[in-house]
Amino acid sequence: MGVVHGERNLDDGAPGLLEDGRSILVRRLTPEDLELIVDFSHRLSRRTISMRMLGPVVTLDRAGLARLMNFDPAQQLSLVAIHENRAVGVADFARVDGYPDRAEVTFTVIDEFQSLGLGGLLLEHIAAAARDGGIAVLEADILAENLAMVRTLESSGYAVEFGPPGSILHADIAIQPRAQVLARSDRREHQSVRSSMQRIFYSRTVAVVGAGRGSDNLGRAVVKNLVTHGFPGRVYAVNPNASAVMGLPTHPTVRAIGEPIDLVVVAVEAGLVPEILRDCAAASVAAVVVMSAGFGELGEQGRIAELDMVRYARGQGMRVIGPASMGILAQQGARRLAATFSLSLPAPGVVAMASQSGTLGLAVLEHARRIGLGFSAFASLGRSADVSPIDLLQWWEEDPTTSVILLDLEKFGNARKFARLIRRVSVRKPIVTVTSAVRTSLNGPADPDLVDRGAVIDALFSQTGIVATRTLAEMFDVARLFAHQPVPRGDRVAVVTNASQPGALTAAACRVAGLRPATVSAATLVTLRDLVPSGEPVDPFDLSPRADAERYEAALCVLLADEGVDSVVALFTPPLAQSRDAITAALVRAGASAPNKTLVASFDGTEGVLTASGAEGRAVPTYTFPEAAAAALGRATAYGAWRRQPAGVVRVPGGISADRVRAVASRAGIGTVRGAAAAELLAAVGLTVRPDSETSGPEISVSVVADRVFGPLLAFGVLGDPIALYGDIAFHITPVSDLDAMRMVRSVRAFPLLAEHDVDGLVDAILRVAWLVEELPELTELRLSPVTVGSEGEGVVVRKAELVLAKPAEDRRHREPRVQVS
Repeated sequence: MGVVHGERNLDDGAPGLLEDGRSILVRRLTPEDLELIVDFSHRLSRRTISMRMLGPVVTLDRAGLARLMNFDPAQQLSLVAIHENRAVGVADFARVDGYPDRAEVTFTVIDEFQSLGLGGLLLEHIAAAARDGGIAVLEADILAENLAMVRTLESSGYAVEFGPPGSILHADIAIQPRAQVLARSDRREHQSVRSSMQRIFYSRTVAVVGAGRGSDNLGRAVVKNLVTHGFPGRVYAVNPNASAVMGLPTHPTVRAIGEPIDLVVVAVEAGLVPEILRDCAAASVAAVVVMSAGFGELGEQGRIAELDMVRYARGQGMRVIGPASMGILAQQGARRLAATFSLSLPAPGVVAMASQSGTLGLAVLEHARRIGLGFSAFASLGRSADVSPIDLLQWWEEDPTTSVILLDLEKFGNARKFARLIRRVSVRKPIVTVTSAVRTSLNGPADPDLVDRGAVIDALFSQTGIVATRTLAEMFDVARLFAHQPVPRGDRVAVVTNASQPGALTAAACRVAGLRPATVSAATLVTLRDLVPSGEPVDPFDLSPRADAERYEAALCVLLADEGVDSVVALFTPPLAQSRDAITAALVRAGASAPNKTLVASFDGTEGVLTASGAEGRAVPTYTFPEAAAAALGRATAYGAWRRQPAGVVRVPGGISADRVRAVASRAGIGTVRGAAAAELLAAVGLTVRPDSETSGPEISVSVVADRVFGPLLAFGVLGDPIALYGDIAFHITPVSDLDAMRMVRSVRAFPLLAEHDVDGLVDAILRVAWLVEELPELTELRLSPVTVGSEGEGVVVRKAELVLAKPAEDRRHREPRVQVS
């Protein structure tokens, strides 16, 4: 979409979100924006102008504003926040004469956008831009009565020093990013994203553009789902060439509807989307679902059109799902927002899913309906041009109707942000993903052919708490367990069966899945002797083909009550004489007797969940084959173990000089750093480079590699045969805690070669490298090899070091928002 005339500068900048969820665009202000600023100045109240000018109201005419905007870009920078094609806030700085590292900063926000976090957002942007220009301190003069601005500075997380009390307060703002700044930025973004998602998933009015009369019309299918599946709000059909669709009168444009519209579903050809978005902007639409294909998947021109579409939409205050989306589904009890053309919808439940595949999403929803897996939400992201998996995770993290999250994605968005967010969310709610579609760019200190990338991906996902599966079928197997049963408390499992051969197969599958046979108490064995016809109860506990519902329930209840049992797998192959319904009810009742224990089943080849009328208790997930039940239980158990695992502490190792690190990196510049420069940089981190050291011991390699899914990774291995022949390398996402580093060292198969040496010194070295990754966003690659691990207490010595510094990628720049200013 080509944006023309005064809108052309919207092609630059960065999108942002206000606390109420509305979208804005922050970009560089140029002299060509005079009309924008004239309009902005006319909308400022007398009080706001007084606060900005530090005293009596001063009115600037057009000529005066033109003179103000005619500044030297080497000495001054102005940023503007735009909503619906109008300026709503401005921040600018001008360098202080004689002090190259200081600049004066001002902020102006129109009245109706005050108290929405815009001042803090502009501060983050202007601070990042100033810091990139070599400025260390921003100075601000503020009226003492301007309490809102004072609070913005105080809560910013930056080190702010106020001058003596008076009618005008002088503030010095040290803009080097600190933990408090990043935490505040994360909190602000989290709240803003959640507000923007709420405007989508709790839409009150929906318009469908492109709804037609034909039975194969996608827009018509969306209207039908909205009307017939319990949407409590108002639905509008937009089609200038039809008078009615599904009994609804049509409107020629969205704007012609004449009332605020929360969500617009666009089901027209790609070439018409720009015109539709302009219509939506004129109607102040909050969000748009673009079902149209024909954008980035078609090549460079399509990618440009896709980027222009999102930039325009965000500048107009709209979020975009898609393009190439099949729609969204949100279900809270009787309230259903079915803004999708899918013919099959699952029942309401506790599972939320994000998918980037349109047509596959249709099969997903049908499969969920068939196996009885209820959904709280489903979002088909298509190409994820704007709304991303990261946005959805922040929404579902606190959504009370969602307990399980599924991700079927090829890309996750900002890798660094994703890796951090996913660890936070996974602690609260299980996240299950399919790894077969994930494309990584792993490289390490070994022949790539020797590295089992599938195993590495699974290991990296497990570090975040994500439950990794290889197929969609496996993902839904695990999802059913999480949706209906508690997370297993441990790995001790008991198997109950009425047929010996399936029982033996299940016990073997449980061992393969990482589970241990439970050792039951003597009291439990006494009870089981009366239930097992052989009189010798051993796992798997075979109740015989003649076992009835009473015997099943008694055996399951006593096993679930045993403190030595964490979970139970129940198998049932129905003989002719037994009642299937009665035994189903027995399983459900037994599960209810131990609500903190996990019960799964392979019941008569049934795929889905077992429920029984009149029997209180959770549904029991059942699987066609017992191996699938064991695999799902094994993955759920591993997730429970991760959640119980001590996280450790991410700490700053002693003797590190952050200022020195940045100074050395600045002198080294962009490119490969070796020799004395590399040694000086590592010395600032507390690592010694001595090629001729006499320290003896095993030699290891520590590297930093980049991955498009997980961001920067640490790679560690023992040099020699372990790496050269077997690819024995451990990878870890950052940041790294002290316990993470120790587990990383102990995870390689060659660890026995290190066990008698200074393992603590090696862990300390890994933590120092991990700190460097976090502190120096310019670091794109690092290789310390060989590194000698001395005897206990001798530490480690780096014999050769090489680093690569580059302009930081967007996801490495201290997680702060940034505007392109050059």
